[in-house]
Amino acid sequence: MAHDGPKASDTYGYRKMDTEGLFKDVRRRVAPGLFKDVDREFRHKWLKAQELTAKEKAYHFFYLWDNPEYRKARLNPIRRIWQAPGEAFERALRPALGLQHAFVTKWLLGKSMWAVVGLWATAYYGMHNSGDRTRTGGWKARVSKPMTTESSPSFPLPDPKWERGTPDKYNSQGFDKNSTAIDIKPSLPVLY
Repeated sequence: MAHDGPKASDTYGYRKMDTEGLFKDVRRRVAPGLFKDVDREFRHKWLKAQELTAKEKAYHFFYLWDNPEYRKARLNPIRRIWQAPGEAFERALRPALGLQHAFVTKWLLGKSMWAVVGLWATAYYGMHNSGDRTRTGGWKARVSKPMTTESSPSFPLPDPKWERGTPDKYNSQGFDKNSTAIDIKPSLPVLY
């Protein structure tokens, strides 16, 4: 039987170090006789240590990604090269837009470029790989007759341009417009 190993832990199996001490709960601090001067001094030092300096307050998570060593540790070389133009664009926008808005602008612009490429690829496939009789794949486009309106010259009769008189006009998939396909004759007699 295999051994599953230790349970997952953020502290690698060790207890978390409680730097706040026994008096993090306000009820212990206000209890008579428990909270001494030594504890007050420790609590004051602990609270002072939690205050951020002006530099720490100014440091944002976005700046972490500007560190080349951090990026090198986090991202592979291909991804770093791929992201370089967007990162340069974002750094150029930061003075005007701020950190978050520059990042969001870069992100939205990148995703919209992906969307445009996807739409172009879809449109190209639809235009040049549409299903007709010459290929087995592709999208099969079915076009319905437009409605005959009062502005049509043949109203109230159907528009003769869209009328199909013979069965071979239905779902022809370009077969009737191809000169080679028109010349093809069956090897067996069709009519007796």
